[in-house]
Amino acid sequence: MEMLVLILQVAVLLGAIFIGIRLGGMAIGYAGGFGVVVLCLFLGMKPGAIPWDVILIIMSVIAAIAAMQLAGGLDYMVQVAEKILRKNPKYINYLAPTVTYFLTFLAGTGHTAFSMIPVIVEVAKEQNIKPSAPLSIAVVSSQIAITASPVSAAVVYMTGVLEPLGWSYPTLLLVWLITTFSACMLTAFVVSKFFPLDLSKDPVYQERLKAGLVKPTSGAAHIELRKGAKLSVGIFLAGVLCVVIYATSISDVVRKPMLDFVSKNIPVYVNKELDSIKNEATSLLAFKDSGQLKLEKQNLVAPLESLKKAYVDSIPAIKANPSDTQNLQNAFVTAKDEIAAITKNEQNEKALELIESKLDSLKNELNTILPDFAQKDGMLANLSAIVKSYIDPVRLPRDGAIMSFMLMIATLIVIFCKVETGKLLDASTFKAGMTACVCVLGVAWLGNTFVDGYRAEIGDLAGKLVGDYPALLAVALFFASMLLYSQAATAKAIMPVVIAALGITATNADSAYILVASFAAVSALFVLPTYPTLLGAVQMDDTGSTRIGKFVFNHSFILPGIIAIVFAVALGFAIAPLF
Repeated sequence: MEMLVLILQVAVLLGAIFIGIRLGGMAIGYAGGFGVVVLCLFLGMKPGAIPWDVILIIMSVIAAIAAMQLAGGLDYMVQVAEKILRKNPKYINYLAPTVTYFLTFLAGTGHTAFSMIPVIVEVAKEQNIKPSAPLSIAVVSSQIAITASPVSAAVVYMTGVLEPLGWSYPTLLLVWLITTFSACMLTAFVVSKFFPLDLSKDPVYQERLKAGLVKPTSGAAHIELRKGAKLSVGIFLAGVLCVVIYATSISDVVRKPMLDFVSKNIPVYVNKELDSIKNEATSLLAFKDSGQLKLEKQNLVAPLESLKKAYVDSIPAIKANPSDTQNLQNAFVTAKDEIAAITKNEQNEKALELIESKLDSLKNELNTILPDFAQKDGMLANLSAIVKSYIDPVRLPRDGAIMSFMLMIATLIVIFCKVETGKLLDASTFKAGMTACVCVLGVAWLGNTFVDGYRAEIGDLAGKLVGDYPALLAVALFFASMLLYSQAATAKAIMPVVIAALGITATNADSAYILVASFAAVSALFVLPTYPTLLGAVQMDDTGSTRIGKFVFNHSFILPGIIAIVFAVALGFAIAPLF
């Protein structure tokens, strides 16, 4: 019976994805939600986690890009990229993926590649090169670059997972940038050397040429830029730089040394220590009656406030002669006597014991605390305290930082580039981004529901296989991303299971390099020919060289995509252990 239920659950999982793919576009997400209904209400599974953080990061990044597009920023970036391609047309197979890679790297979404597809087709036709060659590598590069982009949801999630395991944010970005970009360039080399590139020998192209379906090349297109186009790009790039700087600053590799440095400049402030004792002690009071609780708090707080006032009043004397602590010592004795005079009972005993213990420790350390305070107190100590308050604990986590920074960037673009906000909903990037959000919501939720239902079984299998053959993690990520339709959702569904299965912890992180090396394999969104940029490339290549075969999987992107991921993972396993 259990086997039958499992078969039905797998059938629903794959069936919902298949239906979504057949319907296309946002319907992939719709079908995912339908699958969740069937799995939960009819086949007894519990709903998995909805990847809200992934969805919200995508939304915020797309919001900023849509504002930049409406301000003319994307047109400006296309002009720059087109100049690069047309200036060196013979190297189109290398330059096309380079341009789409870095557009995605900066923007955090592969949909920016849309704008480059017509240019790539034009330049390739002018050079008698099959557009399918540069287009296939360019589309794949735009997907793989997600795994190196500092503002992508996938990278934000993975850095959050890997940092506690000893991998710093800058190191991860460096490893993923080197491995993924190198893989794209190696793929471009393979395609250029071993794939048929002569457009004139393509029979489909010849048929379309005779039928008058191929447009003549028209040269560089002249786009009239809006006044704020360049400014919007500048604001966006400055914002991305701020995200990287902030994310690096809260990374342990920077945060811990910075925390150690500023802590050395901050003396112990007795008044602040007393405030801390007061807050901790009052939280331990266990009176149920609110009036009695209020009165007891006043009784506890009064001696501490008196001691705090005595300390603040004596600061000038302390700075003049920090070794003369007698008056303050007397104030401590008085405060302790007042605390001891409070009647102990079951509701306040823990609070009173805490205060007495803490006051004793503080009083005994005055001969060290006060000279250190007299020496350090000043502007440097105040600045150090401000810095410490931001990083210990971190006020704004990395995912929250990316969301808020992106919305801030969008705000600045709207204000300074005079964007008409009513037209933002019509921006092509906004529509594509919101479609991606719905797809992630439905498909990733469906995937998480299934994975959570068999977490133990998947974990046992993953631990055995990946433990013996580490590269198999990349294979699992490859096939999972093919179905889950999102790099971030794939990482979020699979990585926790593998980490638990391999027993990777902060104290046992030797195998964590496997996660780093395999990460690029979450980019297999090109396998099923349904991804928007892939379909766009097929539709915009009027030569017919970029096509989807009758067997669905035999399309122009499958081989370059597999080659690129194999190179990226292989380079990952070569480079990651070095760090």
